[in-house]
Amino acid sequence: MNLGKYGEGVAKNYLQSKNFEMVAQNFRFERAEVDLIFRDDRKKILMFVEVKTRRSKTFGEPEESVTEKKQGQIIKSAQGFLMEHPEYDEYDKRFDIVSICVKGYKEEINHIKNAF
Repeated sequence: MNLGKYGEGVAKNYLQSKNFEMVAQNFRFERAEVDLIFRDDRKKILMFVEVKTRRSKTFGEPEESVTEKKQGQIIKSAQGFLMEHPEYDEYDKRFDIVSICVKGYKEEINHIKNAF
């Protein structure tokens, strides 16, 4: 099982359960990528979501691995997405992290809004 892809699926289901609508998955712009893009049409919010999945917290919380360099790549891909999709010009934009720790058959989910 690919842990990263598994985590993205868990995050996608979690966000959809919160009534957010998925716009794109693994959006690439040049060499930059954002895992998930969701929107909330009622509040006019577009969310660029980085998913981090771990089997343990031995080396810290999963979200701690989203470095400044990684944040820059996510921002770059978000800018590329917005250039290609002007229909979201009026939306507020935010960058979220969904951190998932998989323990056996149970997932611990932490949704960090406006993470950076």
